[in-house]
Amino acid sequence: MPEPAKGVVVRDRLSQRLRGLLDRHTVVNVFATAGAGKTTAVALAVSDLDRPVAWLSLDGTEQAAGRLLVYLEAAVEAVVPSAADVATDALSSSLHIGEAAGLLAESLQGSRLILVCDNVERIASDETCIAVLSSFARYLPSGVNLVLISRVDVRLDLGSTSERDRVGELVESDLSFDAQEAAAALRTIGRADVNPAQAVAATAGWVTGVLFEGWRHAQSRELDPDSLRSYVAANVFNSLSPAERTFLVHTSLLEEVSAQGARALGQDNAAQVMADLRARHMPVTWSSDGSRMTPHPVFRDFLLEALGRENAKTLDAVRRRHAEVLIASGAHEEAVEELLRLGDLEAAGRLAAAALPSLVARMDFAPAARWLDALEALATTPTPEIGSVILRVAFALEQCDRGVALVDRHGYDWLPKPETPECEEAHVLACWCLWHSGRIDEARSLADRLPPSRNRLIAQTFIALATDEEPPSFPEFSTTPSGPLDGLLMRLAFFRGRLEGLDDPGSFDPWRTILGGPWVVAALRATGRLDAAMSMFEPRRGSSQPVWLHAVDAVDLMLDLGRGEEARASIKQGRELIAATGSKVYKNMSLLVEAKLWLRLEAETRRADRVLAEATANGALDYTLTRETWQMWSGLSLLLQNRDAEGHEQLAECLRSMQKGDRHLDLPTAAVYLAEAQWRLGLEDESDATADLAMVSASTHGTQHLLLTALADMPSVAARAADTKSSRMSPWHEILATLSGQHPIRVNVTTPRLVLEEFGEPVLTIDGNATQPRLTKSLELLSYLLWAPNRRATREELLRALFSGRNDAAGRSYLRQALYRLREALPEGLSPVQDGDAFQLVGAALAMGSAQQAVDLIAQAGRQDGEIRLQTLLRALTSAERGPYLATISSEWVAERREAMAETFVSARVDAAKLAYRMNRYREAKGLVDSVLREDPYREQAWQLAIRLAHASGSDDGVLALYQRYIARMRDLGVPPSDEVRRLVMQVRR
Repeated sequence: MPEPAKGVVVRDRLSQRLRGLLDRHTVVNVFATAGAGKTTAVALAVSDLDRPVAWLSLDGTEQAAGRLLVYLEAAVEAVVPSAADVATDALSSSLHIGEAAGLLAESLQGSRLILVCDNVERIASDETCIAVLSSFARYLPSGVNLVLISRVDVRLDLGSTSERDRVGELVESDLSFDAQEAAAALRTIGRADVNPAQAVAATAGWVTGVLFEGWRHAQSRELDPDSLRSYVAANVFNSLSPAERTFLVHTSLLEEVSAQGARALGQDNAAQVMADLRARHMPVTWSSDGSRMTPHPVFRDFLLEALGRENAKTLDAVRRRHAEVLIASGAHEEAVEELLRLGDLEAAGRLAAAALPSLVARMDFAPAARWLDALEALATTPTPEIGSVILRVAFALEQCDRGVALVDRHGYDWLPKPETPECEEAHVLACWCLWHSGRIDEARSLADRLPPSRNRLIAQTFIALATDEEPPSFPEFSTTPSGPLDGLLMRLAFFRGRLEGLDDPGSFDPWRTILGGPWVVAALRATGRLDAAMSMFEPRRGSSQPVWLHAVDAVDLMLDLGRGEEARASIKQGRELIAATGSKVYKNMSLLVEAKLWLRLEAETRRADRVLAEATANGALDYTLTRETWQMWSGLSLLLQNRDAEGHEQLAECLRSMQKGDRHLDLPTAAVYLAEAQWRLGLEDESDATADLAMVSASTHGTQHLLLTALADMPSVAARAADTKSSRMSPWHEILATLSGQHPIRVNVTTPRLVLEEFGEPVLTIDGNATQPRLTKSLELLSYLLWAPNRRATREELLRALFSGRNDAAGRSYLRQALYRLREALPEGLSPVQDGDAFQLVGAALAMGSAQQAVDLIAQAGRQDGEIRLQTLLRALTSAERGPYLATISSEWVAERREAMAETFVSARVDAAKLAYRMNRYREAKGLVDSVLREDPYREQAWQLAIRLAHASGSDDGVLALYQRYIARMRDLGVPPSDEVRRLVMQVRR
């Protein structure tokens, strides 16, 4: 464990705070800028605790999940021997990496260990590494702590909301020196002449800035942390002797420098130089006996840059010695990286051949790909084991070109022999590469070599997506720890519309959770859970993998949410990524999703047709999957141009092909368009049957969202279908109600800083803390702006709504007071901004009202079905249980909105009751219906459902009693009972 740099002041305040966090939380995050004293603070806090401490300083070579897990294991086993080989053995037994991390965590039971991970920012961008840390943290036993030190925020996924209480946090403001601490620190380094208050003010308490006086160079300009860190590093370095500078530069390849390690790098006088350095004040930490030294990350980065400026001969010599040190210590993966930097491909290839299988088994695909690219010049025929590794990398990174190049260069003789365990997987992945590149016949020929088995079925299933032949029975997912083929099955299940289970990412292992992530996002979207889809997409937005996520998923999501510019940007990014894959299929899918964009977003048939023509030229019609999609969007374009007979021809063939191939994902969409074409051509009976087919398919496969998006293009299909149904309780009437009252679909995956609770007595919270403006009118003003179009309202609109149109001096004065008190209560960045005579509030990512959240949930529920829809509706209804909208405010606009909100929630309760009834959850349905009739005793659909529920419970008397109550209520309105209710009562009493 590192010790504080010599001369650093002991900070009791900070140590006590950290110890308190360790007592209360399992995971403690220490996040702040470089040089903020994070490492020193943690080292001080744990140094006097009567607990074992393991310290892992990351240097960036761990940007691979498997390697990180191995390093975690090595760090803890030195202190907790029982943890030795736990994770390694789990990985070698084919357990997935998340389980292996959990087992390692559980092996620490009773150890009271504190594991500190420093420099976590170096792996923060790697999703798989964060997944490993998340699994490790999730399974840590009570009494064991994980401390994460990072320059950037790193958010682990600890599962349920209750688990998040296990995390405590120390941030920049906690670490910063106050004037008293700065004074003590400056005295320690012999600079009592420096004004501590001035130093703190200039550096915002930044520890390194205070200690090394870089703040003096900020002077009158605003402090630039990057230039300040450069100043600190350069001036410390330049104060050293040439021998000391050379020593530090040449040993910067080592994370921790010892005399032995330095000598191995050619520093023969290591012991003397280290003794000299020990006497200096430097941004390094020393072991208690002075035998080991660890430079501060900022300082080490500076030294590594200096090493890179050495002459080529010197640099090669130092790196060669470093490679030898790594090989001798068994760090073969790091040694490969060093040898590749040296350009020694022969030596790197020998080591890589031994290390690659374990690298890929840990799912460390990015470094494996980098090695393979660097070693390609060797051009030797791979062993079957290395060939299998290359195919796994090709599949994981969506780079079918890798597998195709292997086949073109070496034929098929390198494939594993039938008696080897990896034989069938390698054959299927080689088929996948050939299939993507357009070589379908070769893929089929290779698949025919496989013996009858699940793996052969997988190959035949995706080959059938190209050949217009009936697919085999759909293969089952593996019940044992999975591999790439289960990730491939996820894709096939999505394309076939078999979405059940795909939309539950928590149940998957890494081959399906991480590599299958895009298809989980796609399944969530297809089943109408746009908020969950966005929650999965947002953390992956900045990554370059997987390709499908950016090229197709993102476009579909942004289109559904009406974000046209983001959809176009995703198409552009997707094309750039696809270019590196060699996939003909992905290029065509990108073109087809662009055609959809032009048709749905702007009804631009000319642009759409140009893109469809480009897809045709690229071979989109050579694959059944892309041909069907081409026919579907071509059919819509023709309908929009009133070329109905041509559209009918395309759509009829599309639907026939989908039914033959058992592909149900887009079947409701194609059926809606075909129903419209049939009706326009006078085929009314066929049109009704096709519309019903769309409904049945969407209901069976949970794709009501896709049905609704198609009906938004052709709404008359829903209107005609509803007209053919006698009961107002039919699914078509529900669809029509959703379409006619369509509320914009809005999702917000972040927790807004400002939340206004609008049900019952209004409560305003800022960053989780309740805030009460001095005027109630300020809350009313805030609520009005939250609901206003674009969150913008003019002064006249505000006066009319909030002050009954009083555009006099008193009214304008009261508005000014309300605005002033609201701004007084809100922090900078959240207050309404004035633009001339209008006032604008921040967007939903920063501010949200609970009523808007509830209405958004109800709107999203309209695009869902079954249990998913019911749970979404119940979430919305629960949020409204605090009371009426703005219950303590009586303005006219509030009363109108309160009435509209009440109607929205009554309708939502009726919908929830109908869903519960269809799922035979009669008690739940009755509770909802009774609630509706108490609030609105004239709601006819509620009476119908109440009568059905009474009949379902076997109570004929109950049916009649309800009918009598219904008649009495209708009599109150002066209207006779409806024929529909009468028919229902007669029907259920037969």
